Amino acid sequence: MSRRHSPPGGSGLGARLIRAARLGAVSARTSAGWLAGAVVQGFGRSAAADSLRRAAAARAARELGRLKGLAMKLGQILSFAIDDVPAELRQALETLQTSSPPRPFPEIAPVIERALGRPLRDAFAQLDPVPIAAASIGQVHRARLVDGTAVAVKVQYPDVAAAVRADLANLSLLVRTVRLLVPRVDAERVAMELRERILEELDYVAEARHQAAFAARFERHPFIAVPRVYASHSARQVLTSEFVEGSTFQEALAGTESVRSRQGEILFRFAYGCIFGQGTFDADPHPGNYLFGRDGWRVTFLDFGCVKRLPPPVLEAWRRFLRSLLDGDRAASRQHALGLGFVDPGPAAGHDRVVAALTRLYLPFQDEEPHRFPSLWAGVSLGDVLGREFAEVRAHLRIPGDLVFANRTLAGLYMVLSRLGATALWRRVAREYLCGDPPATPLGAAERVWKEQADHPG
Repeated sequence: MSRRHSPPGGSGLGARLIRAARLGAVSARTSAGWLAGAVVQGFGRSAAADSLRRAAAARAARELGRLKGLAMKLGQILSFAIDDVPAELRQALETLQTSSPPRPFPEIAPVIERALGRPLRDAFAQLDPVPIAAASIGQVHRARLVDGTAVAVKVQYPDVAAAVRADLANLSLLVRTVRLLVPRVDAERVAMELRERILEELDYVAEARHQAAFAARFERHPFIAVPRVYASHSARQVLTSEFVEGSTFQEALAGTESVRSRQGEILFRFAYGCIFGQGTFDADPHPGNYLFGRDGWRVTFLDFGCVKRLPPPVLEAWRRFLRSLLDGDRAASRQHALGLGFVDPGPAAGHDRVVAALTRLYLPFQDEEPHRFPSLWAGVSLGDVLGREFAEVRAHLRIPGDLVFANRTLAGLYMVLSRLGATALWRRVAREYLCGDPPATPLGAAERVWKEQADHPG
């Protein structure tokens, strides 16, 4: 028996109304599930209450996955970047990081052929019609080029751009949905983040260009890998890359402490090296964008749809600010905070509170000895990290526009490291990138050799 597929949306008024109704149903059903769970919990039947909440969360995740576009991206952000999400909902939404309902191959094949300008049989020796991953705006198929090379082919859904337009027209509904699902979250901030992220991800040509640049940058790196891009098989709606195997983030969580710690240090080095090296970094700290080598000695980084570059003067000023925080030089820190725009001119006492808060946000690792990454970063909101200080600090703290994505990237990294339970010499490793200190670990020593060889080939 065949099953009729329902597309994610269109650009007309009818499609907008349908998606609005389905999105509204998600929040209504989930809220009803939370209420029912609370009522049952009141009678002492905790197992039944948990079951009701889990069922409501699973329905929300399934529907957001079917809607794709901004709706699915909403689920992904709520699953890992917001600390007020109920545990049952977070666990259900985590499935959207690496999988969602795929689209039927007969809808996908014409997209590939139109984008590449040739039949599938001429472009690929083999292409598996069953996707290996499906996400918010596209799905990935394993294939082989004519010469036998194994590749991963990411294909944009044929009608996702129209669905995104419908969602943007319903942005106020997305805000209301966020408020219903997670009442204490800054719904406007989440909605605007959704809008910016999804518009960038629609441009596969730009993503291919970014990924190729990162692959060249990390060529022959001892523990960081970026899949090669095949430009001959990439276009506006298709991105073909080298096929790489590895463990997912969820699988990595089950590894031994030593392996998780090594993987965490690699993630830390990749982010710090990109941000504080050339100032160009992948601004999507999504746990689904990592593939971990089985032995823990290598991590492959995926998805370069959102790449940011800091202006050189801002990058150097930020480096100086962080070095002053590492050195505990409060006078220099206040000066740099003013220069970067973290605080407005005003009472010095307010500046001191901001500097103290930013020290905890940027450098939660103050111990010179190996230690587990602080658990306070299990969530990544300012309120979670600063606790009772947040209300007072908020009156003085400003986030410079050039550093919004850099802050988001570090926050996402710290959340991942906390969840991994990774142990390392965090402060000393940070000093390698911020202060030029010698390598603090075997990974640092290996990277230093690689850099020297890259700077002086032959």
